[in-house]
Amino acid sequence: MMKKNLQSVTANLGDLAATMPTQRPLSIVQAPAVPSEPLVQFSFRMRKSLRRELDRLAIDHDTTMQAFVLGALREKGLSVTDNDLLDLRKQAS
Repeated sequence: MMKKNLQSVTANLGDLAATMPTQRPLSIVQAPAVPSEPLVQFSFRMRKSLRRELDRLAIDHDTTMQAFVLGALREKGLSVTDNDLLDLRKQAS
């Protein structure tokens, strides 16, 4: 079997990545950071099957589980902002 010379293969992945959808709209990503109140951790227990169901629903809605739950809380009348729904996890570079 002959080895392939991959040095001659060139690709600009930036152009390809620019066409891919993201979870965060570009206008929000480029917006300046606005100081806000401190974030706090909140956790609760649920059945494993319920967590899997929540994960599937979030994936079906193209969002994180956190954003999905916060969206449901917004529908129930809590003052959840659009910034609360952003996925702020570190992006892989």
